[in-house]
Order: sequence, then structure tokens, then C-alpha cells
Amino acid sequence: MKNIIISGTPGCGKTSVAKEITKFLQAKILSLNELAISDNFSFEFDEERKTHIVDFEIFLPFVLKKIDELKKTKLPFLIIESHFSDIIPENIINFAFILRCDPDVLYKRLEQKNYTQTKIIENIQTEILGNCVNYFIQKQTKFPLFEINTTNLSIDSIVKIIIDIVLGKKDGSQYLIGEIDWLEKLFQENRLEEFFD
Repeated sequence: MKNIIISGTPGCGKTSVAKEITKFLQAKILSLNELAISDNFSFEFDEERKTHIVDFEIFLPFVLKKIDELKKTKLPFLIIESHFSDIIPENIINFAFILRCDPDVLYKRLEQKNYTQTKIIENIQTEILGNCVNYFIQKQTKFPLFEINTTNLSIDSIVKIIIDIVLGKKDGSQYLIGEIDWLEKLFQENRLEEFFD
């Protein structure tokens, strides 16, 4: 079973992309966010941000056990989807895709999700700083690590890119990390103060 990570800031399209991939690949989705909430691994609810705080010390062993169980089913692919999927040990990751989105577009997407203003700004800051990519870089990964700018792409286009890379139909070199830099873009536009105090 090959494990495919789909990560990225909330609003970049992870869940929609993961679901669509299963129409083309024989795969199961493991949504870490859903799992954490449904099995009550969140020990606290942050009222201001309207979000659950997950206890990773007890959550990760549970996830790894779940992955082991799925491996026994001889499923060809497992899609692990979450903005905190970097918790997965690198030795069981085959591919990692981080979905990115222009901060202005992401702002609108998060507004449509009814995020609070505080939560929107925090997520935009996370995207500008490239935190989801940086967490994987810190792991000194040996597996292929890709980032896809979803700003102007349809779900179908993103899915095709991922499937082509996973199946070896495309080398994916144009999606290797390092091409997307919102920090530099906003600096050049003299707009950083819109998102950072």
C-alpha cells in the first residue's frame, strides 16, 4: 500500500481533491481532522478560534494502528489528508502533496467557510509563511515532496496532476517545493502589513 499525503492550509482544497482521487485510484481516505474529532482525541475546544486542539501523543499511535490495519486489506493506495499530516512518520510516506493558494483567494474561501476573522488571519499567515511545506522540510524527507498552486486550478486539474505523478506518467519536477513564495509576492506589492501587525 502506498501512502499519499495531501496537506495544506485549510481552504486549499485538500478534502475535495482527496475525494475526487478515489474516483480514479483504488484508494481509501484517512482524514486526520475527522478522525481526531470523531474519536475524541481533542482534549480542548478553542472558543475564540472555534477549533479542536488535538492531543497528538495519544492520537498518533491510534492513527498508525489504523494505517497498519488498512495495509492488511491489500489496498493499493491510502490518502492521508489533513493540514497536520506532517505528524505521519516519514518512513511510511510514499508521496506528499502540499496544496497552496494565493492569500487573497484563500481569504475569500475561508470567509465562505464562515471562519472567524481571527481564524482567517491566522490561516492566511500560515499560508504566507508556508508552514505546511516547512513542517515537511524539517523532517528531512526522502520521499518526493510536491506543492501545487490551486489558486486558478479546478479540482479535476489538481487531481490529474497528482494521479499522473503517483502513477509515474509525469515526473512532477515543475511541482517540486520552492516555486511558491507568497511572502516575496506580498513584500514586492508592499502588502505584508495587511496580514501581519
